[in-house]
Amino acid sequence: MTAHRPLHGARVYDAYMKRAFLLPGRVMRFRVLITILFAIAANVLLQAPVLAAFPDHIIKIVVPFAPGGGTDVVARTLAQEMQKDLGATIIIENKPGAGTIIGTQSVAGSPGDGYTLLMGTFANAVIPSLYKKLPYDAHRDFAAVALVARSFNVVVVNPSSSIKSIADLIAAAKADPEKLSYGTYGTGTSAHLAGELFKHLAKVNLTTVPYKGGSFKPFGAII
Repeated sequence: MTAHRPLHGARVYDAYMKRAFLLPGRVMRFRVLITILFAIAANVLLQAPVLAAFPDHIIKIVVPFAPGGGTDVVARTLAQEMQKDLGATIIIENKPGAGTIIGTQSVAGSPGDGYTLLMGTFANAVIPSLYKKLPYDAHRDFAAVALVARSFNVVVVNPSSSIKSIADLIAAAKADPEKLSYGTYGTGTSAHLAGELFKHLAKVNLTTVPYKGGSFKPFGAII
């Protein structure tokens, strides 16, 4: 006869399992235990809240420019296609001002549930470099989803103007440095930076006039 040594940890479990499979009574108790555990797990799953399929309510796209501009048109075109694909209602909310900061801030403060989107532009990448402090963190508060469109900046003048080319524009600006101005759709936008770059390369002075968004207001000023 040999004395049994105390069993600890994994050895206790191994010894129990070996004996459980050898003794019919313990096998039955083991099976009952497993059945109870599965019943508890099933009950927990049944009581857990069922997550609704996305989307289950209105999706909002915030455009940080005034209605009628290029970004607004792209956003509305995108919304139409999203409605077809998702079967959900997509609305556009225009929040122009402060070079896209107002609209961008409103999205940064919204729940991160995918129901509030920002129609970001070139300005969203530039603004953090122009201001020491912003009401949001451009890197922490946003996640890029997709590239939607590309656009180009062009120089236009009143058709009755004597300026017919870029060379004419530079000559006129140098002849009267305080006379000419150019409109943009906001501080920090691509048109603004393109205009400043043009001034630097051409060594001319043009007064910058920022408008709230890329609508027809700048064109109205030209006409």
